This record gives sequence, structure tokens and C-alpha cells, in this order.
Amino acid sequence: MSEVKTYHPALITLHWLLAVAIFAALGLGMLVLDGMQATNPSKLGLLQVHVIGGIAILLLTVVRLIVRIRMPAPAPFVSDNRKMDKLASGIHHLLYLLVILAAASGMALAFSSDLIGILFGHSPTPLPRDFEDYAAHKAHGLVTSVLLFAIIVHVAGALKHRFILKDELFSRMSFRKD
Repeated sequence: MSEVKTYHPALITLHWLLAVAIFAALGLGMLVLDGMQATNPSKLGLLQVHVIGGIAILLLTVVRLIVRIRMPAPAPFVSDNRKMDKLASGIHHLLYLLVILAAASGMALAFSSDLIGILFGHSPTPLPRDFEDYAAHKAHGLVTSVLLFAIIVHVAGALKHRFILKDELFSRMSFRKD
């Protein structure tokens, strides 16, 4: 049996699709929605996009985990720095955990504030002035901030391998064969 050199195309597709979706959700949440007044006519529509996007991210993450478990994968990457190898492995596991926690805390916020009913017309309750009084909002903000930091570390590591170390690590998660 030959050694697997790259991840399955489904994993590669899910990786990049999730990268774009997570980046969009973080940007929309942190840069647009957090500072937007409840009276802004665009807020409901943007919250709908954010909530639906968050649910899609959670579902795609679960699918990615299942595919990752079921498909053969390249051998773990081993460099001459065992501490950095452990950090890289830890960051990958942390990213999965944080994405799931971000979705879970977002759902907790949506349910505790009746946001689902408000957004999809099932509740006469008005949109809260802000979500600052909800514990789930604080949890969601904290988790997404840590997620953003973990993504920055992940991207920095990938760029280091691609442009400084110039090893073949990046090609494992790429359709392009270097």
C-alpha cells in the first residue's frame, strides 16, 4: 500500500470552504454587528446571515471531522523542533474545539435572547438593544477572540512553512502539487 502524501480532496475543500466561512463570520460579527445599533434596518438581515452562517460552519466542521476520521491521511509532519510540532498539533485540535464552542455559544445566545424567533418572524419580541447583558454574548465574544488568535497562529505557521522553510507541508492541504 502506498503512502498517502496529501489529504483527501473532500478535506481540502472543506478546509478552504471553512476558512472563508469562518473569516466572513468573524468579520461580520466583530466588525459589523457588534457596533451596529438594533434600530439599524440592516441589522436583522445581517444577523440572519450570521446565524445561518454559524450553523453552516458547525455542520461543515462536524462533516470535516467525520471525513478526517474516515479517510487516510498523510503521516504526521515531523520537523527537527518537537516543541513546534506539538504546538502545531495542539493548534489544529484547538481550532476544531473553538469553532464548535463558538457555534455553541452563538446558539446559546440566540436561544437565550429569543433571537431565532425574532429573526425568523416567530416572536413578537423586539430585537434587544444590545446583547451585552447576556452571559452567552460574553462567552461568544471570548471564544471568537481566542479563535481569531488561534487562526492567526495557524496562518503564520502555514506561511512560515510555505515561504521560509519551503518544505512540502503546505502541499498536503492544497490542490496544487508543488
